[in-house]
Amino acid sequence: MTNKGTRISEARSVAVLLLEDLETSSHSIDKILMRAKRLARLMRDTDAQLWLDCETKGYPAAFNFKSLGSCRVYAVSSGRLNEVEGTFRAQSLTEIEASVYGAQISLDSFSPVAVGAVESFGAKNATEMMLNNQLKIQRTNKDTYSNIKALFVSLIAGLHNYATDMYLALELGDAAQDIFESARQEIDGFVRANCPKAAEKIVAINERIADNSVESRTAALTSCRRLLMTVADSLFPASTTDWVDSKGKPRKVGEEQYKNRLLAYMSERTSSSSNEAILSSELEFIAARLDAIYEKTCKGVHVDVTTQEARLAVIHTYLFLGEIALLPREVVSNG
Repeated sequence: MTNKGTRISEARSVAVLLLEDLETSSHSIDKILMRAKRLARLMRDTDAQLWLDCETKGYPAAFNFKSLGSCRVYAVSSGRLNEVEGTFRAQSLTEIEASVYGAQISLDSFSPVAVGAVESFGAKNATEMMLNNQLKIQRTNKDTYSNIKALFVSLIAGLHNYATDMYLALELGDAAQDIFESARQEIDGFVRANCPKAAEKIVAINERIADNSVESRTAALTSCRRLLMTVADSLFPASTTDWVDSKGKPRKVGEEQYKNRLLAYMSERTSSSSNEAILSSELEFIAARLDAIYEKTCKGVHVDVTTQEARLAVIHTYLFLGEIALLPREVVSNG
């Protein structure tokens, strides 16, 4: 298992333990916060690390909650930040927990003073005033405990929401990995069996993306175009004879017409016109981007390709190979 795999596996275990702690109240809040901070560190979640640090130490007087980024939602939903009034609770969770215990002790230890028989009018008034004061103290203690307890529970719910979101994100990552691993096996098997030269192009694309310079990203997308051409060469070699599509339209299938050759291969292996249209649309989308970059580089024009654009283009190209790989191997008549 890679270092990343080990880290993600550990994060999953920590998320499970954190949820158990929060749902069973088996630990004090300071230990729960330490476990939550560990999860944030394992997930490389800098927003959560800042948020949890403030929950542990308390919030500065002039704190800007926008700095919490994606974790601002937990501060709002838990009642830490009141967006309408523009106010927030600055105390740390540990301080609030201590306030809950203090309020509970005051409530539990309150004992009304016993009042004996009243013999005079003046004494009766004094007794009633004392009883009223005791009732006010008791109500104040109850209100204090109720308010601070509600805030504490709400803040704990914010931590629980974070732990749940992280756990679901890890589960989603596993599901996505399983899906892509299955697709990868299909694609790799197809490439090895039908167009082994394309494997070299895939390796080259990966190396250029890893280099992560502007030139390497442009080169990666140029290699994606060559990859599709290589696949077309293997599946539907260039010909001087036009190919007639399902609508009776003749199309050139020479060396440079790799899109038409891929369409010809796919068209012969699907009896569904809607599926053929979808595949054609996907190919046009990918090829338009790759062809535009190729033409600019041929003219010596600088092409500014972002990391995100390059990665998405590579992913789309690879998944398109998956679409081809999943087509029936035998030729299906379109008649």
